[in-house]
Amino acid sequence: MQDWCESSVTLVDKTCTDDYNICAMFNDRQKLKTENLQLITEKMKITCIICEYNPFHNGHLYMIERLRESGTTHIAAVMSGNFTQRGEAALYDKYTRARAAIACGADLVVGMPTDFSCSGAERFAFGGVYIADALGCADALAFGSESGDIDLIRKAASAVTDERVNSCLSEYMKTGMTFAAAREKAVRQIYGGTAADVLRTPNDILGVEYIKALMNINSSIAPQAVKRRGASHDSRKISGNIASASLIRNMKENGDNRAFDYIPEQAAEIFRQAEDQPPPEGRMKRIENIILYRLKTMTAEEMSMLPDVGEGLENRLYCAARSCKTVQEIIYYTKSKRYTYSRIARIICSAFLNIKKTEMSEHPRYIQVLSMNDRGREILRSAKHTASLPVVTRYADVRRIPDIQGSYDREMLYDEIYEMTAI
Repeated sequence: MQDWCESSVTLVDKTCTDDYNICAMFNDRQKLKTENLQLITEKMKITCIICEYNPFHNGHLYMIERLRESGTTHIAAVMSGNFTQRGEAALYDKYTRARAAIACGADLVVGMPTDFSCSGAERFAFGGVYIADALGCADALAFGSESGDIDLIRKAASAVTDERVNSCLSEYMKTGMTFAAAREKAVRQIYGGTAADVLRTPNDILGVEYIKALMNINSSIAPQAVKRRGASHDSRKISGNIASASLIRNMKENGDNRAFDYIPEQAAEIFRQAEDQPPPEGRMKRIENIILYRLKTMTAEEMSMLPDVGEGLENRLYCAARSCKTVQEIIYYTKSKRYTYSRIARIICSAFLNIKKTEMSEHPRYIQVLSMNDRGREILRSAKHTASLPVVTRYADVRRIPDIQGSYDREMLYDEIYEMTAI
C-alpha cells in the first residue's frame, strides 16, 4: 500500500512537472513571438494615405516614391468604396483599384464606407482619419499638397476651428456665399492672407480637414504634406507624364486610350483586364432612368432627410426633379452660387442609394481589407494587438461580431447596386 502511494505521488509529481514544462515552453514561445513582433514593429514606419485612386495614376506613384525616400517602410491606403466624393460611380470597382495600388507600391488597402466616401471634404476626411487611427499602429498620415508646408496647413486648421472665424463665416454665408468662399474670407479677416491662401487649393483644403480630424479624435498620428508635382487637382492640362484623375476619367469616357500613358504600367495592366467595365459617366447613364424614378417619386420631406440637405434646398431639388428630364438637368437647375455641382451630385447619389442622414454612422464601425502584400500582412499582425475596430478580411469575421453586421450588410448592398451600373 505504501509503495502504491509513493508511486502515485511520484506519478502525480511527474505529471505536474510535465504540465509545468509545457506551460513554460508555451510561455517562452509566446514571449518570443511578442519580442519578434516588437522588433518588427520598431523597424516599421507605417504611413497612411487617404485616397480614391480613381484611377491610380503617375502622380499617386510619385507620392508613394517620395514616402519611401523619406523613410516610410509600410504604406496603408484608406480608399473610397465604389461611389466617390463627386457622387459618381468609380471608374473601376474598389477591388480592382486596390490591386492596382498594391501593384504600384502600397502594402495594405482598406475600404472607406460609402456614407463617408460619398460625402463632402469634412466627413470624407474624418472617415479616413478615423480608420487610419483605428489601426493603432500608424505613425504618419501623408497627403498631397499644393503648398507642401505642413506648418502653414496646421495654422489654417487651427484657424478654421476658431470661434471668431466661425462667427464671421456664419455672417458671410447669410449673404449667399458658398461655405468654402465664406470660410476663406473669414480666416483672411482674422488670421491674414497666408493662412487664408491655404483654403484656396483643393489638396491643401483636404489637408486642413485631415489635421482637424486628427485633432478632434486626439490622434498621435503625425500629418505629413507631400508637395504635388505636375498637373493640379482637376486640371485639364497635362504636365510631363502626369495628368489629373479627372482628366484621365474624361479621356477614358471618350474612348481615348492615351489615358494609359499617365498610369503606371503595373496598374494599367490591371485596369486593361477590367476594361469590360464602363467609365463613370457611362455607369451612371446606364441607370439614369432608375435614378430619375427615385427622385420623381420622393416627396420634399423625404428629400430633406438626405445628407447635405438643409435650409430649404429640398424644395429646390423637388421642383427640379418634377420638371427636368435628365439627372444633369436636375443638377444644373438645383445648383447655385451657394450649392455646388458636386454637392448636388452627392445628394442625388445618396437618394439613389437610400442613404439618410439619420442613419449615417457617427464613425466607421470596422476596417475592411481590400488587398495586401507581405508588408501589408505585417501591418495587420501589428494591428492585431493595437486596432480599436474589428478588422474584416472575410464575411466569417462579420458573423462573429453582430455589432457590425448592419453596417457591413449595407456596404455589401451598395456594392451590389454598383454592379448594376455595369449591366
